[in-house]
Amino acid sequence: MDGHTYDLSANGVAFIVPAITLGEHHLVGENRSLKVQLELPSGPVEMQVLPVRYERLEEQRSETTGYLIAVKIVGMSEEDRAKYAEYVSTLLPRKR
Repeated sequence: MDGHTYDLSANGVAFIVPAITLGEHHLVGENRSLKVQLELPSGPVEMQVLPVRYERLEEQRSETTGYLIAVKIVGMSEEDRAKYAEYVSTLLPRKR
């Protein structure tokens, strides 16, 4: 399923997807692990995540139709972790 990121942090991601089910499987459930691939400027990274919450988004705003899913990152290769951490560091506000 394709979606897009809404927020990124060192330990988690929030993303928007068009549906909360994939086939017969609910994406968010107790102990449900998901494999996510993010397309970063430096190339794709893959991670294992655990959903921690979700909410249905307002249908009135077409750019945010669907579901917001917040996940905790629980696994990633060292190479992907380094690429992801580098990218996230570019998003954080700089201290003066």
